[in-house]
Amino acid sequence: MKRTLLKNITIISPFTKPAFIENGFISIKDETIEEVGSVQPQNQDYEEVIDLGGKTVLPGMINAHTHLYSSLALGMPPPEKKPTNFLEILKEIWWKLDLALDEDSTRASFEAGLLECLKSGVTTIFDHHSSQNFISGSLDMLVEIADRFGVNLSPAFEITDRNGVERFEAGLAENLVTVGKYADHPHVYPMIGLHASFTLSNTSLEKIRTAMDDVNNVGIHIHVAEDKADQLDALSRGYGSVVKRLHQFDLLNADSLVIHGLHILPEDAELLQELGIFLVHNPTSNANNRVGLLSAEIFNSLNVGLGTDGMQANMLTEAKEGALIRSSHLAGGVENVNYLELLFKNNPDLASRLFGRKIGRIQPGYQADLAIFDYQPRTEINESNFGSHLLLGFERPSEVMTRGEFRIRDYKFVDFSEKIIKENARIQSTKLWGKMKTIKPLINANRR
Repeated sequence: MKRTLLKNITIISPFTKPAFIENGFISIKDETIEEVGSVQPQNQDYEEVIDLGGKTVLPGMINAHTHLYSSLALGMPPPEKKPTNFLEILKEIWWKLDLALDEDSTRASFEAGLLECLKSGVTTIFDHHSSQNFISGSLDMLVEIADRFGVNLSPAFEITDRNGVERFEAGLAENLVTVGKYADHPHVYPMIGLHASFTLSNTSLEKIRTAMDDVNNVGIHIHVAEDKADQLDALSRGYGSVVKRLHQFDLLNADSLVIHGLHILPEDAELLQELGIFLVHNPTSNANNRVGLLSAEIFNSLNVGLGTDGMQANMLTEAKEGALIRSSHLAGGVENVNYLELLFKNNPDLASRLFGRKIGRIQPGYQADLAIFDYQPRTEINESNFGSHLLLGFERPSEVMTRGEFRIRDYKFVDFSEKIIKENARIQSTKLWGKMKTIKPLINANRR
């Protein structure tokens, strides 16, 4: 048993009581927060007492949906054919990238992506992976790297028909193997990953449903109605909507994650609410792909988490940009969505429920995942205004702790070299971009 005391800190844990503590302390036993307050414990034995000199501590943040496999896309050349809609974006960019990934570039993507997450104070990640020519063992690799980084991980492999039956079967098997292997791992919550309804036939959905009968307490992680094309496909198959189609195959349960949901129907939202399912909102990706704006009714009727869809690693930036994007579509005086609530209330609720452990808050009993900022505000920060500082003032943390251990100290990684990881990422990205030029996605359109 190791006990650590962090003192001389300002604690901000939004949507907890208290949410703001000046000159506070955090007592940690092994991986867990033991005590939080403003009056330092006396006569207690600690292996380590750390005076943080007035720094500000936030909970380690949670990304409820991302694609680490896209980490090497930053700066890649544009496609030869300029996409004009969402389906063309998928076919000309992302479906070529995921076919071009091999074992080496996938590893580089995982390492570079997790590096940026930790640097941003993100300590829990729900990942939706797709390396269509490196399937078997890819999630095992991701779990191994995430564990080395000290990150809580929910892995899932994107099952799809678009690259043929063999890859469909391999993707399903990879999910099932991962669920079986890591079902009892305290820091891993495996899910069954599906790309989207419009790239899966009825036969494939039935196979997934049958396979899930052999695993307990697992949900699907799937893009839903990100673009109108997904809804139109469900209609063309004889279903009223994507949600109704998934429900018809008994694929939706309270452990599932529905991503995007921009074009779901009011009755879809009612069904998701009845099932207790979280919908994950990804505002910067939606804006980038020009697929629409999540309706106010969805925010009012569903549990909505916050993800980045692979656009970026920094969740505070995602919250800020999400608020600004939405604000640009609102009339004067209309109240905006509280993106800090999505990040610091809904995401911890989501992660804690699925992992079966307390994650994402600075309170006794929660895992000791902390983002520590050397924040020197130009104006007063207090209990009534810290939200504005979080969105508009905070940048990168100087220290990051996960599971009660420092992973970053004074902006430097403790256990591995950022320089080596980035050097390898640059080498692998160049190879990946070159390979993408030769890729022609199979895009299997048959409806078995």
